[in-house]
Amino acid sequence: MRALEWEMEWTFPAIKKQVDSLNSAWVLDVNTDWNGRSITIKPELSDMLKQIFNYAFRSDLIKLFSTYESMIDKYFFGKSFWIDLETDLVIIYKNVEKEQILKIREEIWDIFKEYFIETWNVVFMSTEDRERRYRYADRFVLNIMRTKQF
Repeated sequence: MRALEWEMEWTFPAIKKQVDSLNSAWVLDVNTDWNGRSITIKPELSDMLKQIFNYAFRSDLIKLFSTYESMIDKYFFGKSFWIDLETDLVIIYKNVEKEQILKIREEIWDIFKEYFIETWNVVFMSTEDRERRYRYADRFVLNIMRTKQF
């Protein structure tokens, strides 16, 4: 709980109250031994919570991408969304200046931070570059095109 206190910037009593509430609601398992406490999500709820997390995470990114609809041609979700891609996110952009890409990248970074994801990899690729690489049967581009996006 001390680690949570540091990560979340909540007070220890506030975290303890939330953990106790989730434990009594049968969402968490709290195990106490001579080393201290371990807190885990109940296995039967884990997949459902991952799906909710994934949905919220995707929705926030899609909302961001919709604000840049004139600049972003396509986007593909990857390994952070449990999709078999070498990267977390691929963004295919239209005619965009480097400053605009940096701004979009910073806003994406803010969303990843909100979900406590510290390391991530986003590939920005122009539509022309994607088409050229597709014509040359580039493995990365072909893999992107094969992935099933939900």
